[in-house]
This record gives sequence, structure tokens and C-alpha cells, in this order.
Amino acid sequence: MRGAMPEANVLYSVTAVVVAGLIVWVAAVLKTAKEPWNRAVPSSSGALASASTVDADSTARATSVALANEAKTKSADDADA
Repeated sequence: MRGAMPEANVLYSVTAVVVAGLIVWVAAVLKTAKEPWNRAVPSSSGALASASTVDADSTARATSVALANEAKTKSADDADA
């Protein structure tokens, strides 16, 4: 029964080569990667500061559901008038 499935040995060999290739590739990518953690932290700019002052309630009216409801309300008010 030792030689019953010779294609299994080929499958194991191909799998081992693919896994070894992936390990080499990951090692190469990690070695050549730019390291953002070595850079200084940027100071907060005006764009970030102004974005933090916007709250969810002030932007909720800009959603498509809110705009559709507003349009329905306007058309109902126009029909009543």
C-alpha cells in the first residue's frame, strides 16, 4: 500500500514549495516595507480640527432618507396650501 497514491506525494511536494514561496515573499515584503511607525507624528492641521467640530446631528439632514422625507413633507405642505 506504500505506492497506492503516488499523486499524493506530488501534491505534498507542490504544497510545500508554495508554502515556502509564500513565506519567502512575506519576509521580503516585510523587510522592504516602509515603516510608518518610525516617522514623527504629524501635528493636527486645521482640516482635522474643523472636522472634529462637526457632530452627527448636524450632518444627519444630508442623508438620502432625510432628504426624501423632507421632499415628501414639502409636497404635502404644498398640496395643503
